Amino acid sequence: MAPAMFVGIAAAGGKKGGAKDEAEELRRRNAELEREVAALRAEVAAARRRAETAEEAEERLCVQLGEAEVEAVELAREYQCRVHDLARELAAARLLVSSPSP
Repeated sequence: MAPAMFVGIAAAGGKKGGAKDEAEELRRRNAELEREVAALRAEVAAARRRAETAEEAEERLCVQLGEAEVEAVELAREYQCRVHDLARELAAARLLVSSPSP
């Protein structure tokens, strides 16, 4: 859009009234573009804040997941030890049952 405006300025040439109108139009357009840039900057800032919030939440979730994994491993080890203990008890009980009574 801007190149077309410059073509219009060049085509107007020496008209003073046209130059004032064109200058005013350029000022108006410049102000409009500055408002758009400000709005886009605000959107970028908001998106950046959302991304930072999401990153912090992700970090918290990773910590929680790590803690849950540690707890799961500890529970699995406890259960495995308990199963081995029960297996040993069962083997001992079978030996008692299968051995002849005196």
